[in-house]
Amino acid sequence: MSRPDSRTSVLSTTSRQRTSSHPSRPPLESLVYALVPSLAPPKTRAGDAEQERERKDKVKEVMEFCEEIMESRLPSSTPLSASTLPEAARRLLLQSAGSDKALRFGGLWNKLERGRTLASPQPHLQFLLALSRLDPKNALPHTSSAASTLRSGSGKAADPTSSSAVFPSTQEPAASSSRRVLEDTGAINVSPSRWSGKGKSKADVLKAWRTARSQPPFPTHLLLRDTLYLLQGIDGRYVRFDVNEAKGFGGGESEDEVVGIEIVADQAKDGYITTPTRTLLVQLSEMGVTYRRVTDFVQSRQSSGKGSMTEQSLCHFLHHELSEYHRLLALLESQLSLTAPTPATQGEGALEGPRPAEGAGLTLMRLGLWTEEMRLKMRMMNQVVDDAKAAHGGALVSRIHSHTSHGDPFVRRFMDQILEEVSKPFFSTLERWIFSGELHDPFNEFFVQLNPEASLREGRISPYHSGDAGFEGGAPDVGGGSDEAGKVWEKKYVFVKGMVPGFVSEDFGKKIFSTGRSLNFIRYSCQDTDWIETQAKLANAGQALKYSDLAGLERSIDDAYSIASQRLLEIFFDKFVLLDHLRALKSYLMLGAGDFTELLMEALAPRLSKQAISLYRHHLTSDLESAIRGSNAQYDNPDILRRLDARVLEYSHGELGWDCFALEYKVEAPLNAVLDAKAMAEYDRLFHHLWRLKRVESALTQGWMRVTSGSRMFEKLPTLSNDWHHCRIVQAEMVHFLRQLQAFCQLEVIECSWQSLVDFTSKREGDLDALIQAHRTYLSRVVRKALLLGSKRDKEEILLDLVRDALDYVLQFRDATDDLYGWSLGEATRLDRERDAERGLYSAPSRVDDAERSFAQLSSIRERVRACSINFQDRVVSICHLAAAHADLDIRFLAIRLAFNGHYSLRKSSVKGTSSRSTRG
Repeated sequence: MSRPDSRTSVLSTTSRQRTSSHPSRPPLESLVYALVPSLAPPKTRAGDAEQERERKDKVKEVMEFCEEIMESRLPSSTPLSASTLPEAARRLLLQSAGSDKALRFGGLWNKLERGRTLASPQPHLQFLLALSRLDPKNALPHTSSAASTLRSGSGKAADPTSSSAVFPSTQEPAASSSRRVLEDTGAINVSPSRWSGKGKSKADVLKAWRTARSQPPFPTHLLLRDTLYLLQGIDGRYVRFDVNEAKGFGGGESEDEVVGIEIVADQAKDGYITTPTRTLLVQLSEMGVTYRRVTDFVQSRQSSGKGSMTEQSLCHFLHHELSEYHRLLALLESQLSLTAPTPATQGEGALEGPRPAEGAGLTLMRLGLWTEEMRLKMRMMNQVVDDAKAAHGGALVSRIHSHTSHGDPFVRRFMDQILEEVSKPFFSTLERWIFSGELHDPFNEFFVQLNPEASLREGRISPYHSGDAGFEGGAPDVGGGSDEAGKVWEKKYVFVKGMVPGFVSEDFGKKIFSTGRSLNFIRYSCQDTDWIETQAKLANAGQALKYSDLAGLERSIDDAYSIASQRLLEIFFDKFVLLDHLRALKSYLMLGAGDFTELLMEALAPRLSKQAISLYRHHLTSDLESAIRGSNAQYDNPDILRRLDARVLEYSHGELGWDCFALEYKVEAPLNAVLDAKAMAEYDRLFHHLWRLKRVESALTQGWMRVTSGSRMFEKLPTLSNDWHHCRIVQAEMVHFLRQLQAFCQLEVIECSWQSLVDFTSKREGDLDALIQAHRTYLSRVVRKALLLGSKRDKEEILLDLVRDALDYVLQFRDATDDLYGWSLGEATRLDRERDAERGLYSAPSRVDDAERSFAQLSSIRERVRACSINFQDRVVSICHLAAAHADLDIRFLAIRLAFNGHYSLRKSSVKGTSSRSTRG
């Protein structure tokens, strides 16, 4: 506790040692010469008088500074050790507060050390002890300074413990530390009468000291006047904005960059501006910078007249806040009039002039406190202005919403106010979209936007609906005509993810997107305008959508989505009987109607067996109508039957009619939203595959009678040993392969997939997107399984190509068996003629009577039959092996049914070499 006294005694001892050599010098001066040798007097008397006077002034200034340091008596900040700190605190309590509080402190300290409340309680106790008024180091002494002791040559210091433990501001005027400093410092020529009254603050002491040294403070009212100018974004007389001239200054399109403030006052003449005052001016000038930016933004948008709806709402809000800012400036101006000195009191005696009553007038500190909230507002408005320059529409709303996640309630409330105003155009567009299905967005601010490619078709706008031009001649909201209704649902509007506000999730935004699309599709493609208008009137009668009611927004959108989706599904299933059209596609293009398919195949077979160039569309249409009238198809809905049509595809030279015949099913709006061009192309692909299977089945059925029963009469021919038996075995394999393939396509693929689609449509859940996706899933599953497509893109149709090769070999085998039957009939006739000649009967000669030529034909037919059987078996073996390793479980089961008895697996090794040879051939 006696650290200051020990320091004083050390200094005194050093001074006495120095005084022995120079008895005429004061001890402090000798100490200065010892520590700063450059200030010591020269050893020789020769020298300039001006330099000697300057040296003495510096020595005097250093001595005054040392006196001030010794008079301060600052307490030591060295902390006590962890072991002595609790004992020191307990001793202070025992001396000042009594034994009871000391004992209580001991108990509490033991609990803190044993418990886990504080990890290290010693620093907390050190801090509390430093703040305690019980510590003598925290009390300023009354006694005279050590500097007077040194000047008198005495080495004894006053006892610091004799000072009273009170703050200077609570002491009596006679004991004021500020007054004592001025009285003890003889170097400062200040009259003590000017410091009568209570103790002065350190700022007042410093101000008086600088005034005494011809450094008066800058007049406060002038700084306040310039500060008010700065708050308005205007340069003051003494304080100006420091502008970076790299971006230009003044008007034009280049924007000024303010990097701080610049003091242009002559401080030597007008007064000194302290560093804390400069810092305060910089903080206050921030409002002026933000005011200039916000004002420039509002004026530029209002003068151009090209701002979007969101920017106009933002400018309206900023204009209102700037009005409040101007009102605040007016109040500050009125307070400044109470602070500014009158002309009679200005001049040298302005500092001593009459001051306003306490609590009245304006100071820089009060100006900072009174404008604190407005400073935060201006800072946030500046952030919003920067966001508005970088984004617009929903993206701007999203950026502003990101600022609402702030820990300061004031910032959060103010951002909510901004967002409430800025989001009004968004909610206005949202209401019309989810309640009427109309998009009024002339500036593309909504996250749903019109796709320009969907409204144009071959360079012309659809005449189906002119649409609503929106606000101020914006982009027209055109509807789709019947020629483009298939793409209206998917391509008329686009979902812009970047424009979705932050308070709307992406899934919720897609629900809004689907709701408006459903209503728009009902209005323009389904021609159900009355229902839309009724729903819009009911919705407008409710509460308006706004940012402050996000829970109500979610409920309204959920209800609108459910109503619009259910209505659209009802129109498709009830009014346009979509399920009947899907069933017709299954019956006719997937050959599900067996009687119709058999009659059509029977009627078209003679025509399709000819060259494709000989086909005529009216002949095919006539055969189609005959098949419809002769089957149960005649009882179907006439609207469905009129959509069926036969057509001839593009063909090349030499192709047969089987290769270019197609059955067509015509759809129009709005059905082509589900049955689009891609879906109909998949149906055509399925029809060609199933039609080929049906054609091979028909050919194999017709040849089966000859091979099975008609060939029995030729078995006794001597030249035919086992040919017909071999043909019957191969034909049985082909029939088994074909029946299994057809059963797989019709029963396990088409019927099972159809049942899944029917189960989904019976629930009527989701929207039109869900229905389209369900139909695509159904069609994709049928195509992938029926065509035996693989998962690898480069080997997708390897199984399909093998099946087509196998079917081609079946047709070649049928032609070979027909030739074998014809040869057998001719050989039997030749043998009959030979027997007739032996009996003496005469018959007309024929070309088949040539035995050598006949045997040559038989060898050729045998080779064809053998090649067809081997190649067919080779393809079936490959199909079984590839299908057994397929990723699809149903196709693996098909491989099991094709090779149910292990016949093809036994032939694997023997056929492998033949397969490679036949592939090369």
